[in-house]
Amino acid sequence: MNLAAFTSLLSAGENINGCPLPDLDAVTFAGLHFPSRAYCLVADWVILDLEVTTRQRIAITDRGLIPALVYALTVIQDRKGRFAPGDWVRSTLGVSFTHNCLFETKNTVYVLMGAGRRLRTDLDIALSLC
Repeated sequence: MNLAAFTSLLSAGENINGCPLPDLDAVTFAGLHFPSRAYCLVADWVILDLEVTTRQRIAITDRGLIPALVYALTVIQDRKGRFAPGDWVRSTLGVSFTHNCLFETKNTVYVLMGAGRRLRTDLDIALSLC
């Protein structure tokens, strides 16, 4: 992971307050809105709105996706056990972003815990953060 680039991202863009709930309540909240879906609670996160060409945007939206992803420095809890607590994670492209803290992908609902950031960035920069 490119820690310097991620640290820079954490200080850029717009401040967003994510989920203010304790972990157990955040899990319940995610389950109310996305029953039976895998969840992953994350902290130290940023939503990256990707700058894409018109052709790329059409290809993305035709698949029912949005040109955005989540990058988080800290996994708190992953329902499926794919990521250990303390791991970092970069999501796939999103499907939706609701309630200022639920970032849905095709496979997972990322619960964005605490404060984070949102910014526009180039696709190459987003992909280099690994």
